[in-house]
Amino acid sequence: MRRKFLGLFSAVLLFVMLSGCQNVLFTALVLIKGTDVPPECEILTKAKKETRVVVVCYSVAASQYEVQNAPRLIGRQVSKLIEDNCANKMIRMVDPVKVDTWLDNCGNEIDDILVISKDSTINADIVIGIEILDFQTRDQKSHFQIQGRCLMKIIAKDCKTGEVLYSQNLTVVDPPDVPIQGGGAGTEAAFRPKFIKAVSEQVAYKFHPHDQHKARRIQADSLEMF
Repeated sequence: MRRKFLGLFSAVLLFVMLSGCQNVLFTALVLIKGTDVPPECEILTKAKKETRVVVVCYSVAASQYEVQNAPRLIGRQVSKLIEDNCANKMIRMVDPVKVDTWLDNCGNEIDDILVISKDSTINADIVIGIEILDFQTRDQKSHFQIQGRCLMKIIAKDCKTGEVLYSQNLTVVDPPDVPIQGGGAGTEAAFRPKFIKAVSEQVAYKFHPHDQHKARRIQADSLEMF
């Protein structure tokens, strides 16, 4: 395997030297190094001891039609994405089913996300809280057009000390520029899970290495800070 890699490296380097092209050099670097970039928050990737992490996503407006079960779906997907992509064997994600049970028991009323860590079934070292402030799948200007918009507060805390390890406000808009025209009930039903997936990815990227080009699927200007 090492011999193959060195052979590929030598071939790419020779091609770059002969061509003298900067674009080719960039392509060569991508081939050799890859496109992964570190997360904004590296508390999980740099953990040196076994660390239990719980993701809890909630909304005070969870009973509204637009919101419905979106927070729980986002929470489950974010937890799964971190588990699959963190690549740190020290990280143990708390089962999202336990989180759902806890949310049912607390009536979705959360004053401080640290409360969840005190539950004996959770027993987490780090809690990642995602508060959904607004979740829409229809364009705000026209009810007949589809455009997803999700406003969130993301915060990670150390469950033992209460220290804030990461905090950010984030808005995801998709499609970022032009709404989907003529969106009926069927169109909205098909769009909703795709938008939830897009939101989940953008949140999870904050905590695990990711392909920077894939992360830009939603244009940078749609990832507004508020």
